[in-house]
Amino acid sequence: MSQFFTLLTATGQDLLTQAMGFGQQIELTTMAVGDGNGAATSPTEAQTALKNEVYRSGVSSLIVDPQNPHWLVAELVIPTDMGGWTIREIGLFDVNGNLFAVGNFPETYKPTLTDGSGREITVRMTIQVSDTASVTLTIDQSVVFATRTFIDSKMQAHEQSRNHPDATTTAKGFVEIATSAEVLAGTSTTHAVTPAGTKSALDQHAQSRDHPDATTTAKGFVEMATSAEAVAGASTAHAVTPAGVKAHVANQLDNYGNTFDGQLAALASHIRLKNYFMSQN
Repeated sequence: MSQFFTLLTATGQDLLTQAMGFGQQIELTTMAVGDGNGAATSPTEAQTALKNEVYRSGVSSLIVDPQNPHWLVAELVIPTDMGGWTIREIGLFDVNGNLFAVGNFPETYKPTLTDGSGREITVRMTIQVSDTASVTLTIDQSVVFATRTFIDSKMQAHEQSRNHPDATTTAKGFVEIATSAEVLAGTSTTHAVTPAGTKSALDQHAQSRDHPDATTTAKGFVEMATSAEAVAGASTAHAVTPAGVKAHVANQLDNYGNTFDGQLAALASHIRLKNYFMSQN
C-alpha cells in the first residue's frame, strides 16, 4: 500500500450500502484537516473522527475523476488567514457530521500572516467508491473558497465564450461585423463597419450620381451642355465645353454674315477692286 492513502470508514461503507440499496444519495458537505497530534497517522476503517482536527470547512469541489468512474475527488481550500499548524490527516464528512472517508497527508505546514508568510492551500483527497451516483455534494457558498486555478479556468472559458453583453451607443460590449451589403444598405444599428466595408461604400458612392448639383454659389455635380444647348444659350444648369463655345461663336458670326472665312474673302475682294480702279487711272 502507498504511504499516503484514503479509505472509506466503516460508517462510510454502511452509508454507501444503504444509499445504493434504497436508491438514496449521501450528501457530503464538509472536509477537515488535522495535525495528528504532532505525528504521522495511518487511517483506519474504525475511525469516526480525526486524531486532532485543526480546521474544517465546506467542500469546495467534489467530482468524479475523468480517468476513473469509481473515484471521487474532493477539494478543500484553506484561506490565507487560517493556519499555524501542520497538516497530517484529512477527513470527508456527510451532512450529519459522519466521517465518510479518512486519509493521511504529506506533512505540510500551513503558515499564517503572523508567521511572516501567508499562503492559500488546496487539500485534495481521492476516494474509491463502488457507486459514485450514490454520492452528492451540498455546497455552502458562504464558506467555500475557490482556488486560483479554478478561477483562472473559469475566466479563460468565459473570455473564449460569446456570453457577453452586446455593445450599445452608451456601453462597450460584443459587436458583430457588418457585411459589405449591410454597409451599403446603411440601415443596421448593431453591426460594426470594417475598413473594407467603408471602402466598398465609398467606392460605390464615388461611382454613383447621388451627389448635390452645382449652383452659382456652391460646388457640385454638373452636366455638360450639348452644342445645341451652347448655341441656344438658355440653360442655367449645364456647363459649356470648348467645343460648345466654338459652336456658339461660329453661330454668332454666321448670324451676322461675318464668319472669319467670309471676312477674309470680302477683304480680298475689296483689295482686288481697289487695285483694279487704280490701274484704270
